[in-house]
Amino acid sequence: MSRYAVIGGTLWGNRGAEAMVATTIGRVRERDPGASFLIMSYFPERDRELLTSTADPTAPDDDAGRPAPDRPEIRVVDARPKDTVVQWVFAVLVRMAALLRLRLPDAVLPESVRALRRCRALFDVSGISFHDGRLAVVAYNLMCLWPAMLLKVPVIRLSQAMGPFRHPLNRLPARAMTKRAAHTFARGRHSAEHLRGLGVPDDRWSVAADVAFAYRASDSLTRENDERVDELAARLDRIRAGGTDVVAVVPSSLVMQKMNTDGTDYCALLEHLLSHLTAAGRHVLVLPNATRAGTDQLRNNDIAVITQLRERIAADPAGIDPQAVSYVDFDLNTASIRRLVEPCTLLVTSRFHAMVAGLALCVPTLVMGWSHKYEEILEMFGCDEHAVDFSAAEAHLLPMTDRMLADHEAIRERIQKALPDVTASAESQFDLLERLDHSSVTSSG
Repeated sequence: MSRYAVIGGTLWGNRGAEAMVATTIGRVRERDPGASFLIMSYFPERDRELLTSTADPTAPDDDAGRPAPDRPEIRVVDARPKDTVVQWVFAVLVRMAALLRLRLPDAVLPESVRALRRCRALFDVSGISFHDGRLAVVAYNLMCLWPAMLLKVPVIRLSQAMGPFRHPLNRLPARAMTKRAAHTFARGRHSAEHLRGLGVPDDRWSVAADVAFAYRASDSLTRENDERVDELAARLDRIRAGGTDVVAVVPSSLVMQKMNTDGTDYCALLEHLLSHLTAAGRHVLVLPNATRAGTDQLRNNDIAVITQLRERIAADPAGIDPQAVSYVDFDLNTASIRRLVEPCTLLVTSRFHAMVAGLALCVPTLVMGWSHKYEEILEMFGCDEHAVDFSAAEAHLLPMTDRMLADHEAIRERIQKALPDVTASAESQFDLLERLDHSSVTSSG
């Protein structure tokens, strides 16, 4: 039985990461049905809890027709920063012993290293890595990959945004890891341009669409608050049946922090958007794409933003009818997010993988964010004009919303035409499994 490791993503927290982890496991299972998996997680306790709570593969389908989680053997190990350093230390010891023609016994190794060195490959699903603007994270990007390379486990870096690489503290480790990885997939035109300037052989990397474009509902590994999602979906169906369009809004705690740092009130901007949409007779669904229910921390937690927005509007509605807005302030998984977004007329989001979900569902999608990672995906659909930098959002968000609502049918058709090629590009990354043998694909430290 083959085992594969997945690092750079979690099931709880950032649901874009969950989508990438679940998609990776789903597409690998198609090609290697007997495979088992090792999730190297930043939130190991919560991920284990989620998997345990939905672990019965014999359970029947539920009333909504969702299949019970039919999961392979999946183990979760700790991959928080301190733990990746420990893994690196032991991987160095394993490598040194190998140079002396010795094999360190499992008994002296941490569980994660024991499991990792038996893997056929490590899939890195980091959404963005080795970026000059994220130097504080570069060391973690490095430690996610280096232990596997020292253990001679092939590393496949699935589609991700990378670069720029101007700073030497970023450029040097980025070049080293890209050269030593079995293969690296750039997520779009800008990332490809950065990689070309990195001095890496052309056969070590290629361009592919984000892996979450290959996501299917059957890939889901968890069930979270399904009854609440069922109730909300039924309510939204009744609203649409009455002739009212529903617009989905997915905020971002990260964009809120960036805008607040620049002196711009993100929640006020969202409030104006809701006021504008509801005044025009539309219903607004506000939902998260990063959820950590039960904590007020902003990191990977859009629920905190939604709570602030809801409380602000409750204190001063400013003409917003509370019945015209539905809020999701609880944990839900990628399958539920997509279920709620799919029937919407428009999606306005500040989250990258909410954008991916919208496009994958052929929902016209307006993005308010930053960096090239949004633009290079929208370009694949001929929709690059549907992004606005958060620094210009106050002036352009509402007019762009109106234009896209007026033209939503044509935009949907444009997305539908481009989607098959984008999906095929995302799925093509897993064709590399056919070359995963010691004679054709290797990695080294």
